[in-house]
Amino acid sequence: MTNGGYANGPDTSRTVRETPFTLREWFVWRRLRWHLALLAVAILFLGYLGPFGTYLRMPLGERMAYWVVAVAGNWSFALACILPAVARLSGRIPDIACVLGGSLAAAVPGTLLISALEFLFSGALPDTLGAGELFLAVALVHLVIGLIVWGTVELPMRYGGGMPFAEHPAAGAMDGPLAGDAAPPLLERLPAARRGRLLHLQMRDHYVEVHTDRGSDLVLMRFGDALRELGGTEGMQVHRSHWVARAALKKIVRRTGRAVAVLDNGAEVPVSRRYARALREADWV
Repeated sequence: MTNGGYANGPDTSRTVRETPFTLREWFVWRRLRWHLALLAVAILFLGYLGPFGTYLRMPLGERMAYWVVAVAGNWSFALACILPAVARLSGRIPDIACVLGGSLAAAVPGTLLISALEFLFSGALPDTLGAGELFLAVALVHLVIGLIVWGTVELPMRYGGGMPFAEHPAAGAMDGPLAGDAAPPLLERLPAARRGRLLHLQMRDHYVEVHTDRGSDLVLMRFGDALRELGGTEGMQVHRSHWVARAALKKIVRRTGRAVAVLDNGAEVPVSRRYARALREADWV
C-alpha cells in the first residue's frame, strides 16, 4: 500500500462475479440458522409451559403440535412485518420503534391464527377473543420475541458482518460519486441498485464487502485491487481489512483503549495502530 494509505487510480483485476454459493449465501444461512435455533427454543419452551390453557387441556404430544404451528406461524408473521418496517423506516424513526410497530402489526394475523388453532384443537373460539384480551396477549408475546430476535440476531448481523437488510435504495436522484462525471470503477462491480456514494470497504477472506449509501454487496476480488478501483474517492485505509471514505467519517473514538472510526451510517470500523499515525498526519483525528 502506498500514498499513506490513500487509494486512487483505476485499475483492472482478475475478478469474477460471485459463484452460486458465496460468502453472501453463508451470511444468509448463518442468519437463518440462528432464527431456526431461537424458533426451536421458543417451541419447546411454550410447548412445555402450555400457556393459554393448553397445559391443562392437551397432552404433551398434542400440545407440542399446537405450539409448533402457533410459534412457526407467528414467527413468520413477525418477520414479514418487522423486516419491511425496518427497511422502509430505518433512519427516519428509531429501529426499536420499527420493531415495536412491526410486532403490533404481526399480532393481528397472529391472533387469528391462535383463534383458528383453538377452534381446531378445542372445537370453540377462545372466550377472550371478543374482549381483545387474546390480541393483547399475542401482541405481548410478539413484542418480547421481536425484541429478543432483533437484539440477538438481526442487529449483530446487520452491524457485525451480515448483509444489512434495511439498506435499500431511496427514491429520487442518486447523489455521491455517481452524480459526478465519472464513477469509481469499483462501483461497476455492484448491482445497479447498490451503486451509490462509497462509504466503507471491508476485506472478507477472498471477498471485499463494499458499503455504499444504497446498501452493501460482496465482490470476489483482492482487497488491494478494490483499493485501486476507488478512482478519485477520497479515503484512507484504517486497518489491514478496512478502508473508509473521508466524507463518511463522523468521528474517531476510543473503545476499551482501541481507536474506532464511527461512520455517518452508524457503522463502527476498527482503527489499527499501524494506520493511526497516518490518520493524525492527515488531520483526520
